[in-house]
Amino acid sequence: MCGIAGRFHSVRLPDDPLWHERADRLLAHRGPDGRGHYLDGHCELVHRRLALIDLSPAGQQPMPNEDGSVQVVCNGEIYNHTELRSELKKRGHRFRSTSDTEVLVHLYEEHGEHLVDHLRGMFAFAIYDRARRRLMLARDRFGIKPLYYARHGEQWVFSSEMKTILALEGFTPSLDRQACYDFLGLTYIPEPATGFSNIHALPKGASVTFERGEANQEKFYQAKAQVRAELSLPEVVEEAEGALLEAVRMQVRADVPVAALLSGGIDSSLVVAATARVTAQPPATFNVRFPDKDYDETPLALAVSRHCGTEHRTIDLETDAITPESILELLKHFDQPFADTSLIPMYFVSRAVRERGYICTLSGDGGDEVFGGYGRFWRANQFIRLMRLPHVMQRAASGAGRFLSVRTPNLGRQMVKAVQLAQAGRRDASVLLAGLSNYLNEEQKQELVSPDASREMQTVYRHFDGYQPPGVSDLEELSRRLTENLFAVSLPGDMLRKVDMMSMYAGIEVRVPLLDEKVAALGLSLTHKMKTDGREGKLVLRSLAERWLPPEVARHPKHGFGIPLDRMLPEGFQAVLNDLLLAPEAKISAFLNMKVVRHWLSLFAQARLGKHGTTISREGLYQRIFIVLALELWMRKHNLSW
Repeated sequence: MCGIAGRFHSVRLPDDPLWHERADRLLAHRGPDGRGHYLDGHCELVHRRLALIDLSPAGQQPMPNEDGSVQVVCNGEIYNHTELRSELKKRGHRFRSTSDTEVLVHLYEEHGEHLVDHLRGMFAFAIYDRARRRLMLARDRFGIKPLYYARHGEQWVFSSEMKTILALEGFTPSLDRQACYDFLGLTYIPEPATGFSNIHALPKGASVTFERGEANQEKFYQAKAQVRAELSLPEVVEEAEGALLEAVRMQVRADVPVAALLSGGIDSSLVVAATARVTAQPPATFNVRFPDKDYDETPLALAVSRHCGTEHRTIDLETDAITPESILELLKHFDQPFADTSLIPMYFVSRAVRERGYICTLSGDGGDEVFGGYGRFWRANQFIRLMRLPHVMQRAASGAGRFLSVRTPNLGRQMVKAVQLAQAGRRDASVLLAGLSNYLNEEQKQELVSPDASREMQTVYRHFDGYQPPGVSDLEELSRRLTENLFAVSLPGDMLRKVDMMSMYAGIEVRVPLLDEKVAALGLSLTHKMKTDGREGKLVLRSLAERWLPPEVARHPKHGFGIPLDRMLPEGFQAVLNDLLLAPEAKISAFLNMKVVRHWLSLFAQARLGKHGTTISREGLYQRIFIVLALELWMRKHNLSW
């Protein structure tokens, strides 16, 4: 795991003699173990190293081929590097190190830009071909590792984090209004857009080649749900068991100890159990304990630890561990608006892992996307039934939801929303799919954003469209769309972005066995009934959990990695919010309806005193606050205006 950056020009690289020092400094948190630099008349490469494989100087980057005509910098891990190395040696290639990165230069010599077809792992890399005056960038299939690029004048610049692109001499960032408008509903910006109109994310499963002043992008992978209806549940569980053990066996390869994040949920617990099966000694494990019992899964994590024989550490995330300053710094670190509040526990558990001497961990991220773990999967059965109801019965169900809202607000809100989405889904499936991902729908965004600012904005539905046939006709089709949308939109834009940015900020690598290529391929082949029985999800993983884990863990309902933010924020945070968001110089005041923002702040202050029961859920309320806070901090940091 590392940080990479670089500049390229096919004719003559412009002078910027101090940029590599600025880039090195800005990426230092991603690679505290070493640094590297390469420069010639066409290309400059910068590398910061987190040493996990081949800790010797031979593992340093940029890494050349035998004659130095090809140079590579890589962020991530190539898990099948041992097998690839053996094949390449048979073809006459000589290796100077045991680093996984070195296989890239030799694969490039053999296969050119098609080397990506041979890789199994998480990666974002750049290969400079000096003889051909060519630069190639590539990113792994699911977007586990980030990579951004921009054109500045006639040169191309790239980096693991946008802050190094912004540090380029003369580079002036500009705000992407449409991307920020999407962010207001989703809490993240869908790739390949970023908050800046002149910086782009390289799409997952894609490569781009810069040559003779042109940029040619190619897609080498796209997640497609291709159902294998002939398989029975026991057959799929057998496949899942073998695939997970193989993935973990490959991902524990390192020259440093590999720990594991153990939340207590099924996904992370299975990864820990698999690790205990394929290693001589069970891993050290870590979980976060919250002061709010509704959010805390520590008893389950401890049960798994005892069952698997791990050395376990519980990290107490007490209220005094979170300061207003720490929250603001974490939000600003993302380089663009990002407001998934689980970034906070992700950072603090990563920091605790680093402080206890570990720099590499496994996690259970990706299990919900791969095996159908989110509530939307088992609710899909209900949506199909609602869509098939006569209009008069839909109206009756919506009325019942509004009646229930008086006594049980959460249930009532969910019923009303379900009917609205089902009605919309009959007309346009993308509205239903987007509604299952949005915190704010298009009508709510219209209320929040001033008419002048929202006039030319497109709806977020376009990110959830592009499927055939155009309408949701049956349960299997809806389930397929749900899966593919998760892989296409929220997995790279939200989940994986959060994990990478927060773990690397703490200086650790997080590996994700449930997003191994073979494991994911299995998940993408599941029928809907293999994902859910209409009451709970991840039936395949739950069946495997019954073999490997204590009964109370295998049967425990899904519990997201959330944080009771309204109870854990420090006392002075409300004043910080008011000072930032209601100040005359607030950036958001130029395009947001401040009456709405003030109302949210008032409700948030009441909720912190234990007063609930509004039309906005507890989680929805503090999520709204974080959305406007993240946007305001980012715009101030980069002096941007709508």
